[in-house]
Amino acid sequence: MRLAFIIGGGADGLKVADWLWHIACPHGLEVDLLDLEAAGLPEVCSSEVPTPPAVHDLRPWLAAADAFVVVRPACFPDSLADWYAPQWRTRPAAFAGLGDDDDAVARLRPFFATTVAEVIRYGRRGSADRVLSLLKKEK
Repeated sequence: MRLAFIIGGGADGLKVADWLWHIACPHGLEVDLLDLEAAGLPEVCSSEVPTPPAVHDLRPWLAAADAFVVVRPACFPDSLADWYAPQWRTRPAAFAGLGDDDDAVARLRPFFATTVAEVIRYGRRGSADRVLSLLKKEK
C-alpha cells in the first residue's frame, strides 16, 4: 500500500512526517513525502486562468497513492480541495500533527472520501499504529 504524506507545515511538518515514516515502514507501507511548500503551488485556484504547471506536476503523485496522511493540516491551502478533488474523494485520509490542528482537521474532513476519526499526535506511537492499521483496512 502506498501512502502520500501531504506536508504543509515547514520544519514542524517535516519533523512529524519523519517520525511517522519510521512507524509506517515496519507496517509494510510505501510512503511518498509531498511537501506543499516545496511544490510551489499557487495560493488561489481560479477557473479563469490555466491550471499552473506545479498543479499538474503533483497530480500523478496523488493519483498513485492508496491513502493520504495530511501532516500539519493547518497549513493545507483551500485551493488544494478544488485542484485535486478527484483524488481526495476516492481515497481514505488521516491527519497528523503536533496537537494544535483540531480546527483545521474539522475543516478538511469533508474534502476526503473517508477519514480516520483519530488524529495522529506527534510522539504517540500507539495512536500512529492504530491509524495506519485503519488506513490499510480502508484501502
